[in-house]
Amino acid sequence: MDRWNQSYGFLLGKVLQQMESQFAEGLIPFHINARQYGVLLFIQENPYSSQKDISENLQIDRTTMVSHIDHLETLGFVERTKNPNDRRSYSLIITTKGKEVLDSRWEYLSKVELGVLAPLETHEKQLLKELLVKVWKSL
Repeated sequence: MDRWNQSYGFLLGKVLQQMESQFAEGLIPFHINARQYGVLLFIQENPYSSQKDISENLQIDRTTMVSHIDHLETLGFVERTKNPNDRRSYSLIITTKGKEVLDSRWEYLSKVELGVLAPLETHEKQLLKELLVKVWKSL
């Protein structure tokens, strides 16, 4: 067996590369990338989070997070509101326009993922998801 076939990182990376590449094509009309889609999703599921909270939870550098939020705000997908508990920080909420982008691309994301994972049986896909969640939650 080739050495690269024995590397979890390499194999996971290649599968992720395919998913991200295909998903990115479907995001072009909305002028966002996969990471920004993830930020939108986090904000929808955790309204009034701060940029710092999002950055820590998604493991995105703070400087990069600022540019993502600036971009999403410029597009009208998120709004910054003053944090009532800390006047120096902002809370973020998703706008109706941002929610529409999330909803319209969720089905597309699912199709991409299922397409890439097509060689797996249904129970294998579920097991893969459970194992990935287990590893991620332990980090």
